[in-house]
Amino acid sequence: MNGAARHNGSGRDLTFVTITFREELELLRLQARSMAAFLPPDMVGEILVVVNDRDEAALGDAVEAMRAEYGALSGRLRVIPATRLFRWNVGPRGPLARLRRVQALHPRLALRSPGTAWRGHGGWKIQQVCKLAIWREVSTPWTVLLDSKIHFMAPVPRSEFFAPDGRPRMICKDLSDARMDWLAPSFAQFGLPPDAAGPRVADGIMPLPVATALLRDVTEAVEAKAGPLQVLFAVHRKGETEAMLITAHCIARHGSLEAVFDTARPLPPVIMRSHDAAWVDAALDAVEQGAVSLALHRAAVARLTQAQRRRLAGLWRDRGLVGDAGDLARIFSVRDGDVPAAEQAA
Repeated sequence: MNGAARHNGSGRDLTFVTITFREELELLRLQARSMAAFLPPDMVGEILVVVNDRDEAALGDAVEAMRAEYGALSGRLRVIPATRLFRWNVGPRGPLARLRRVQALHPRLALRSPGTAWRGHGGWKIQQVCKLAIWREVSTPWTVLLDSKIHFMAPVPRSEFFAPDGRPRMICKDLSDARMDWLAPSFAQFGLPPDAAGPRVADGIMPLPVATALLRDVTEAVEAKAGPLQVLFAVHRKGETEAMLITAHCIARHGSLEAVFDTARPLPPVIMRSHDAAWVDAALDAVEQGAVSLALHRAAVARLTQAQRRRLAGLWRDRGLVGDAGDLARIFSVRDGDVPAAEQAA
């Protein structure tokens, strides 16, 4: 059951993808500067920023205004409205399928839950749709999925994304730590029982390097069964996540997640709202010791202690990612916003 894609280690064959919305704009700016500083140009095919926001046009203009922040990579930036990724005329036939197509065409007819929307409205569930459906805009064989909260803190080698045998490196967790309310419905989309899972499953933490064709295959398989992805996630979702759908696809198509991904990648430094001071300090320690990236969730910014802010500011300054006090003020004033509990755990 092998045949999964392997990276051959050369060429501008990676497209970096970030899904963003207005509250993350300053974090995106930090990411852009880090790409300019630490991403080798001979690795990058394109940089795609998908604007998943209530006002796609305004946010798209704001991202375009920071194009120069990408430095030598600025010509490879392309800004894409999230709604361009969606399809409506997909899925099975029948009354339910027709209803879902109508909801895709006229989303205000759908009863959306908090944190979900589409057609010009941001939403963390729709962000997952974008991560799958972005293959429709990617021209390289490999995609690296990011979040706005991720920025690079050291030069990025290809080994950050690919194992020596060419498998993409996925951040995973033990099955015993997985949320079964996410795993079970995701596996059901591929006709798999929960006990088909192996010892490790996708964690859902970015970066995620993945074959672009795999994103296509997952998207098309789920849309063929459930109809438009945006309707599934925003209206009819039973717990599916993009990471668990990818896990299920790998098992259904290739026999195991390990046949496709290197699942032993350690967790990179991540700072979420739920993390305590000791965790944050350990994450900053890892950056000081040479970690390639740091993920700082916007909801965690307000919870940083003054000492942690000073330490983080020093790390950014040392790497040339911030300039004057205004840069720091804008980053440290990133709004917490209304973060759904499920997103905090994602």
